[in-house]
Amino acid sequence: MENLDALLQQYGFNLPRHGLASTAAEAAKVGAEIGFPVVLKIVSPEILHRLDVGGVELNVSSAAEARSAFERIIATVCARAPEARVEGVRVEETCKEGFEVFIGLEHNAQFGPTIVFGLGGIFAEVMQDVTFRVLPIDRSEAEAMLREIAGRKILEGFRGLPPVSNQLLIDLLMRASQLAMDHADRLTTIDLNPIIVLGETHHVVDAKATWAEEVRGRAKNIPNTAFLDRFFDARSVAVVGASDNPEKLGYAILHSLIHLGYQGEVHPIHPKLENVLGRPAYRSLRDVPGVIDLAVVAIPLASIPEVLNDCAAKRIHGLVIVSGGGKELGNAGAELEREILSLANAFQVRVVGPNCIGVFNGWNRLDTFFQLGERMARPRPGHLAILTQSGTVGAALLEEAERIGVSKFVSYGNRIDVDEADLIAYLADDPETSVILCYVEGLSDGRKFLKTAQMVTTRKPIVVYKAGRTPQAAKAAMSHTGFFGGTYGPCLGAFAQAGVVVVDSVGELFAAGKALCMQPAVAGNGVAMISNGAGPMVQAIDQFTRAGLRLAELSPSTRERLAAAYPAYFVVRNPVDVTGSGTANDYFVGIEGLLKDSEVDIVMPWLVFQDPALGEEIVDGLARLARQNTKPILCGAMGGAYTRRISVRLEEAGVPVFHTVREWVCAASALVQRRLCQSENLLSRERAR
Repeated sequence: MENLDALLQQYGFNLPRHGLASTAAEAAKVGAEIGFPVVLKIVSPEILHRLDVGGVELNVSSAAEARSAFERIIATVCARAPEARVEGVRVEETCKEGFEVFIGLEHNAQFGPTIVFGLGGIFAEVMQDVTFRVLPIDRSEAEAMLREIAGRKILEGFRGLPPVSNQLLIDLLMRASQLAMDHADRLTTIDLNPIIVLGETHHVVDAKATWAEEVRGRAKNIPNTAFLDRFFDARSVAVVGASDNPEKLGYAILHSLIHLGYQGEVHPIHPKLENVLGRPAYRSLRDVPGVIDLAVVAIPLASIPEVLNDCAAKRIHGLVIVSGGGKELGNAGAELEREILSLANAFQVRVVGPNCIGVFNGWNRLDTFFQLGERMARPRPGHLAILTQSGTVGAALLEEAERIGVSKFVSYGNRIDVDEADLIAYLADDPETSVILCYVEGLSDGRKFLKTAQMVTTRKPIVVYKAGRTPQAAKAAMSHTGFFGGTYGPCLGAFAQAGVVVVDSVGELFAAGKALCMQPAVAGNGVAMISNGAGPMVQAIDQFTRAGLRLAELSPSTRERLAAAYPAYFVVRNPVDVTGSGTANDYFVGIEGLLKDSEVDIVMPWLVFQDPALGEEIVDGLARLARQNTKPILCGAMGGAYTRRISVRLEEAGVPVFHTVREWVCAASALVQRRLCQSENLLSRERAR
């Protein structure tokens, strides 16, 4: 690759004056020409971290010091890195005071070219105060990166130093973005660390780069929705590996299809039995008369190639592989998965799985689960779609959604073919889906997900919980589904670019989905709260800044109306405290007043059902207020059997209830994140005109 200094200068990066010395005398001469003090640095393609091998000398203030520093560097590096090829010592001017920032470029395994930005020194290395984006970026995304670092206030001016120009930092990020995209076929990493910035000026003090030995191709990253309707609208389903043994997966899958509401044809496939669960059995898919839309497989993975040949003969284009034994077990399993995918592509068979629990359609009750109905409740029809890499997480989410309802569900496990991007592209056009939830451990093609999500979030909200964020958890994800979780930073940056709602737990994932499904859109982030017990409200306010929420300032007229309606011992400000003596009518008066206040965008009542003054008429009253108003009402409540019973009644009446403070706040935050995404999409369209 070309000289890094020249490359950086080509893209508008300023470098300190410098020269290369091969002897101590040359070091002294170059230092004198530049002007002392200077910095000396070892130059070697094998040494990326010069400080680690004693390859840097700072504040060299004379020719004599330059000669001595040169000799120390050479001696120390030869001792600590004897195999390194030394090209000389770089003598460089000492940059004046300023702030240190860094920009990193990397070819990420999941996303391709990415960029990272942060303050230099300990802020990046120790405190991890950095922000990521998938490249290319535009100026608005560069500006968002500046806002996201915790140390941004330092750049606004500190200890008498003038603030750094935001436009300068945005320009630097845009130049780096262009550099990375122009060289994406060879880029591995480029680190510009530190860059000294002050006012409108900058200098790249240190830069390192590594390049791929071979030119890398660029993927198209286009979602494939071909034949995905087979997984949800199949009129006939065959179960390969059907069994009459209740301990076998093939028994449970067949039982689910026959007994839990699906009205299509169901064909057991068994090499010996003539009937399974009262249905005629066939020895192979080829023997089934008529058309088969979907095959579900619960036999060892090694037998799948033969099944795929049968699919080709029967023109079956949808295959759910429940069986495990693929890449999660190592190289042999991974090789078997590659063979299966090759055949599936050749025969135009779309594959969900392997190592999954399959698919579910809440509206026609197509159900491939091996969890029996008495063990796992199925939700009613609804408008929430659930996509999950983990069947265990998916099963829990399904049961949580029993009252809200589900449109489509896919557990895709090892994801050898159909992935999240394919599915969200399909769901974008699904009239029965209004909100998409994703539980993700690793992304096989992060750029494909990003591009697809960017298109879909203009139409429907997507909520993502990405697990496998730490190195240890990422390795655990690898053993689970064969996908390395990867570094969370690039994922978080990609999610911000895609406009998805990001949450931090499975509980928050469902809370966000529930709020988005059950409540109207918000106009802003102003929250008003009311309760007969103040503790949860105090806890919630602690989380508002992190969640992007603010406590609304009630108008004088709102406070006056509430003060006139309430006894003197009620607290009439935001949050409103009606105390333990608060009745359902006290809530109605308060909530109605808060909903009318123009400063309030979301009303969050916390309900202490244990207090005897709060009657059950709260259910019908809250349902009425929710129907009559266009602002969201998000209720919170904690407790035992009685609290749960009233909460169920509220949700059946259309009012969501959240049982932890964190999930209550997350629900409000999700509504606000969705609004911000829609606003950014509008701005993007206007900029594109």
